[in-house]
Amino acid sequence: MIKEIIAKDIVRTFNSRFSLHCSIHLESGQTHALLGPNGSGKSTLLRTLSLLERPQQGEIIYRDEKESYLNPFSDLALRRRVTLVNTRPVVFRESVLKNVTYGLRIRGIGRKECMERAMEALRSVRLEDHKNQPAPLLSSGEKQRLSLARAIAIDPDVLMLDEPTVNLDPENTGIIEQAIMSLHEKGDRLILFVTHNLFQARKLADKVFFIHNGRIIEQNSKEKFFSSPETELARRFLRGEIY
Repeated sequence: MIKEIIAKDIVRTFNSRFSLHCSIHLESGQTHALLGPNGSGKSTLLRTLSLLERPQQGEIIYRDEKESYLNPFSDLALRRRVTLVNTRPVVFRESVLKNVTYGLRIRGIGRKECMERAMEALRSVRLEDHKNQPAPLLSSGEKQRLSLARAIAIDPDVLMLDEPTVNLDPENTGIIEQAIMSLHEKGDRLILFVTHNLFQARKLADKVFFIHNGRIIEQNSKEKFFSSPETELARRFLRGEIY
């Protein structure tokens, strides 16, 4: 089980107007919220930490009980223990059930276990009754729930979510939030999610990171962040003055 992720002085520069330059430390057993205004680097940081995009400078270290992975981008077995659920879900032109079993099948999981884990994941997001439906015919909210079910089924050590409930109705939002809370309650998984929903961050997170212009400006427990933020930028963000 991955115990921590340490990113040291990671840099990603896109143009003269934006550069991500920050350090961050994430621990297992906690749900972390990444907050910040539009264009602050939240999604860029998430894709980098989830090993999808390499930083131009700095290092990312994954650690489990036995060792430290100093070059995680080159370790396929490690990368399969990390999952990112994107804002815009992409589904295969297969049934809902086959969408969920795909990640298990490519990992060599047997048919019986594939089915059991897939159905358990679908139940966690209340899609079990849609298992035989073509996935492209699902609503946008159901597709987002399916994306989360695919992640849950493979049982990753690290789960990252990029605005998992953006533009969703209250019912779909509630189902996804409950599934995330259930994953957290099961123990040592490391969860990091991006959101603009401050109520959601209060509800789900143990720790909050506030990013602005590519820098981590503040990090604290959710209680301290929302009750007494330490920086003027964070206070302005919570008042809705920067977004």
